[in-house]
Amino acid sequence: MLPFTIWSGFRFLRFRGKESFVSLITVISIAGVAVGVMTLMVVMSVMSGFDRELKEKFLGVYGNVVITSSGLLQDYPDLIDRVKTLPRVEAAAPFIAGQVILRTRNRALGVNLRGIDPRAEVGVSRLGHYLEEGTLDLAEDEILVGAQFARICGLVLGDRVIVISPGQGLLPGAAGARRQGFTVAGIFKSGMAQYDLELAYVDLASAADLFGFGRGVNGISLKVDNVEHAHAVKLEIEGILPPPRYQVRSWMELNKPLFAAIQVEKNLMFIIVMLITVVASLNIASTLIVSVKEKTRAIGIFKALGATEAMIRKIFTLQGLLIGLIGTLIGVGAGLFLIGRINQVADFISAHFGIEVFPPDVYYFESIPARINPLETAIIAGCALLISILASLYPSWRAARMEPVQALRYE
Repeated sequence: MLPFTIWSGFRFLRFRGKESFVSLITVISIAGVAVGVMTLMVVMSVMSGFDRELKEKFLGVYGNVVITSSGLLQDYPDLIDRVKTLPRVEAAAPFIAGQVILRTRNRALGVNLRGIDPRAEVGVSRLGHYLEEGTLDLAEDEILVGAQFARICGLVLGDRVIVISPGQGLLPGAAGARRQGFTVAGIFKSGMAQYDLELAYVDLASAADLFGFGRGVNGISLKVDNVEHAHAVKLEIEGILPPPRYQVRSWMELNKPLFAAIQVEKNLMFIIVMLITVVASLNIASTLIVSVKEKTRAIGIFKALGATEAMIRKIFTLQGLLIGLIGTLIGVGAGLFLIGRINQVADFISAHFGIEVFPPDVYYFESIPARINPLETAIIAGCALLISILASLYPSWRAARMEPVQALRYE
């Protein structure tokens, strides 16, 4: 048999005909909590998805740790051998990076050109996994372009493009402006629109010749056994390659402003959207205040039969908790359903209302990234329940303070 307070809390929550107004407010309160929880779950999952996808795409292209210098690294083979002796370093690859103009049949666009050693590069990045067409074994007159760039310019395998390097002074150690023809040997697709539009790859020798670097490179990319160890590996490398001649940066430092901005946005969105649940909690308070008025005679009977103030408080606090719990469960279920089908929902809105919810050229990705974080879901549910309990404190306190005689005279 249920305890008296629990039995009364469930009974007071029942929807009955003569109390239809109270029941309507209760339904609105439950709906408000559910909408707040669902919205917060969707927003936080999308923000978490952005954070995860940006990390994966950046690490898939640039590596975990990058070694550069104030000038060109002429002795990079020896440097690679030295850093690969560290226990957490799994692979290393040299690179040349610079901005160029890439001319096709019908247009000219600026891109970030990277000269790579293909065999070494597949060890530090996911370029091999991103390859959609062609080959990664680039000859001296071959180039690898992104899928977005190829689509915009109408390029296919075997097409010729002209790469124009910048003039002297735009790159450290660079000679005068040069141009060279390349054949499209491969097309890659990372899934991040910005990279697929603005990145192109040639072999190391071609990039060195194009920029006039001779035998030097801009830097060395490293892959470590665990991305979270990148900062520790950076400190170890600085021990054997001391600054200021060498600059060693982890992926966290290379993108610190971006990831910091995402975290700030997540925190702000959590606070802003949580206000929906706070507003819903005001409905819970209103529901319980009306319920106290409706149950005045019952409260008087309970107190006349020996119910304490603490027992009365528990009855109405439980009623508020039940409203919050039902709303939270509905909200979590609806949130999980919507997160799992968020791209279908976006496609539906685009198809029927003409609104492009998620343009890839603005948000980097081709689809909405959503990631369900169990900890965040638990925090959202816990906050919703806590707010529901807090909203029930004043009505339950007011019910507990009623005098039995006055309550019995109410009707």
